[in-house]
Amino acid sequence: MERSEVYRKLMRFLTLLGGSIGFLNILLKLYNIENVNKWIQDIGLANAIFINCGLIIAGFTIITALKPDNPIPWHWITLIILAALTTIFIQLLPAILILIVGIIELIKEL
Repeated sequence: MERSEVYRKLMRFLTLLGGSIGFLNILLKLYNIENVNKWIQDIGLANAIFINCGLIIAGFTIITALKPDNPIPWHWITLIILAALTTIFIQLLPAILILIVGIIELIKEL
């Protein structure tokens, strides 16, 4: 295996790991809901919107890692934007993994 192929697989793996952790985090938030009506009244509709946006962003991140350049381009700008959105809607840990990949891709391009 060439060095560039190992590098590319490692970057995809880190992105996939970040997306998977984010997806599992959102699923665990959904698992903790016992009564949906009470949950929406207590916490509000904004949290439900955040969870739905988090699911979409985690899905986009996983798709970006599995099929680069097909539906979503594999570029450092895309990865940094996904990391920022992951920080806002999901959590910091998966965002750090995606941000590391985005910064490494930026350094590679320079």
